[in-house]
Amino acid sequence: MGDRIFVIETLFDGAEGYPYDEILSIGVCSVDLDEAVVEPVFEAVIAKEPKYLGKVKLDYAESKGFDVGSLYVGEPEAEVVRKFKEIVKGGYVTSYDIRQEFNKYFINNPWDLTFEAEVMPSIMNRQPISFRCKYPEDEPDIIRKAYRRMFKNDPAGIGKGRTAMDLAKMASYIAINLRSRGKY
Repeated sequence: MGDRIFVIETLFDGAEGYPYDEILSIGVCSVDLDEAVVEPVFEAVIAKEPKYLGKVKLDYAESKGFDVGSLYVGEPEAEVVRKFKEIVKGGYVTSYDIRQEFNKYFINNPWDLTFEAEVMPSIMNRQPISFRCKYPEDEPDIIRKAYRRMFKNDPAGIGKGRTAMDLAKMASYIAINLRSRGKY
């Protein structure tokens, strides 16, 4: 593999980030930018009791594409974090908007990636202004917008998918497209 990175995307239950909000699901793709290969490597939903999250948080999560019913079949957070860190440890990581993923979650416990991985620039920072997030919590909607405008043939096979893994796949193909044009 050439320049391999991990593209990480999440769905969450609020706009504020840690400690007020939590990650509900995560998707990670391994991407070879030179060979233009995307490989989904990790996907998980975190087990939460919906009634403890409350209606406002559940409505917010649904508005970003999260299926709240999947909370009942999720895995314990500690197990998800352990598996996630095993995959990305020592690697290069990024997301569409670093402010959303890393500033709000991945520099805080239990997800803290400090000294675990090297953070690359945001994918969106190499995009035209119309494909940049004004607010970090806009990330899922902006990824979908950028992907749909950049690719008419849906190379990731997303269709109408809205999961964290779907976001990771879309962001991965956007990064590959940017790399092919010398922008990432």
